[in-house]
Amino acid sequence: MEDPATVLEEVIKNALTDPSNKQKIKGLNKTLQFKPSGADPFYLEIANDTATVKKGNSQNAVATIIMSAQDMVDMFRGKLNPISAFMSGRLRVEGNLFEAQSLAALLG
Repeated sequence: MEDPATVLEEVIKNALTDPSNKQKIKGLNKTLQFKPSGADPFYLEIANDTATVKKGNSQNAVATIIMSAQDMVDMFRGKLNPISAFMSGRLRVEGNLFEAQSLAALLG
């Protein structure tokens, strides 16, 4: 199985080559925590007009996304709809749900 943090890093890097996606994060300053079951926790830090994936736990996360590691990889790859996953209980969000939804806009 692929590492969810590595997959997110790759997807974000590719997404930010598109100027419209760069515009979406311009001026944002937030951190989203990810806790995949069966893999190490990591977080996405959006600041200074860039997005960086870091291993570990953040004390400043506005939301925490909890799901299986495979579902997380599938969501990042566009194979699993995050809204459907949330509605079916496969994705849990702790904290600000609205902030967590901003990730979907960046992933396209």
